[in-house]
Amino acid sequence: MKCLITEKVNEKGIELLRKHFTVDLAYDKNLDEIKNMVGEYDVLLVRAETPVDKEMIDLGKNLKIVGMAGIGLNHIDVEYAKSKDIKVINVPNGSITSVAELAMTLILGSCRKLYNAVHATKNGKWDKTGFTGNLLDGKTVGILSLGKIGFRVAELCQAFNMNVVAYDPYLNPEVAKKINVELLPLEDVFKKADIISIHTPLTKETHHMVSEKELNLMKDGSFLFNLGRGGIVDEKALYKALTSGKLKAAAADVMENEPPKEEDQALLKLDNFMATCHIGAGTEEAQEFISVSLADQIFEYFNLK
Repeated sequence: MKCLITEKVNEKGIELLRKHFTVDLAYDKNLDEIKNMVGEYDVLLVRAETPVDKEMIDLGKNLKIVGMAGIGLNHIDVEYAKSKDIKVINVPNGSITSVAELAMTLILGSCRKLYNAVHATKNGKWDKTGFTGNLLDGKTVGILSLGKIGFRVAELCQAFNMNVVAYDPYLNPEVAKKINVELLPLEDVFKKADIISIHTPLTKETHHMVSEKELNLMKDGSFLFNLGRGGIVDEKALYKALTSGKLKAAAADVMENEPPKEEDQALLKLDNFMATCHIGAGTEEAQEFISVSLADQIFEYFNLK
């Protein structure tokens, strides 16, 4: 049997797969080249940059499994794959802690103006009073979607003595109550929070759920962080909020266009906006776990040991 991997995954999982599969790595191939290759393979493993749409699925005439080396499946036509008897697998638990810790990194870094201070110091400017920031202690963080990642962010924020409120219409309020999180309507979360941290998937309902209306509900000088998906935040509205002073700072690990297009550069050039290149799952530990978990799921499907 043959396995095609289109984007870089941890070597540990590849080593396991090679016990039973011929594994080909297509890291240097473009999408058209991958489409020309996929018909030969029983297993296709991708990450976020390889769309598995109806065309890809139809071209994969021998496919039995499509695996996502991560959580999100919004770039895979799961229902169409199922209609073709192709199993779709992912690793929902693979990067919970990794993404949550990056969220805290961005929150702390923005509140303490860390990027600006480091940049200035490395460029010869020693300004002890020029980067006065804000404490997390005593602040209220509003979490959008209290799933596994949002839940972990809530725990970490509570360790910093923060109050936690959340918006999650699908969560039983009793579950939130047990972890000392107050569930509120969306508008009330924006009104009450000093910091908003986004951890929701991108759907028709969540597209631009953070627009100019919601941003205007926030306290003056508050903060916004997006570690969910690009497209949840209206980036033009975010730019306006950051340049007007409505928001003190914001940061994101995800953008509506990845990589950002030319028209997105204005936001990236702001001193009070920090961006990372979708690295939430990018820890050695998370990537090893994900690759091994995918291999285990594939072995289970084919009844291999």
